[in-house]
Amino acid sequence: RWIPPFSAEIVAANLRNAIADRNVENYVRCFTDSSRASRRFGFAPEITVANNNPGVFVNWNLAQERDYFSQLRAAVPTDSICSLRLDSLQTSLYSDSAQFIYAYDLTARHRRQTTGVPGRVQGELRFFLIKDSFGEWSILHWVDFATGPVQTWSALKVAFVR
Repeated sequence: RWIPPFSAEIVAANLRNAIADRNVENYVRCFTDSSRASRRFGFAPEITVANNNPGVFVNWNLAQERDYFSQLRAAVPTDSICSLRLDSLQTSLYSDSAQFIYAYDLTARHRRQTTGVPGRVQGELRFFLIKDSFGEWSILHWVDFATGPVQTWSALKVAFVR
């Protein structure tokens, strides 16, 4: 369920769909590809996770994003839940860029929960989006924040990229 992202808001819908469908290619298509834009995707993890895992996120790019989601997908049984809820907190739209701030709740019931890897993460994220030369929007930069005691998306990424 891929919708051509000719508006910035469609990117969030595509991300939700890719997670629900466990579609690695559509997941990766949500992020800026340096072959289509002059800049490359980056991710800034939640600070505690970054401090507890030095070096993991230093050069995080599209390849690591693909690796994380591929590994997560492989660990989620076919009859299990994988869903993302995004609640909009703030939107700033410009002609060729945008910033979205969302409260998120990601549920991924996977086989590694018994080892302490969270099956549900929550927090706040900031997406900085750009429009490429084809008129399609994508996430250029993603910043993750904790909003409470529940582990963040960064914790899930670090567990599945190693």
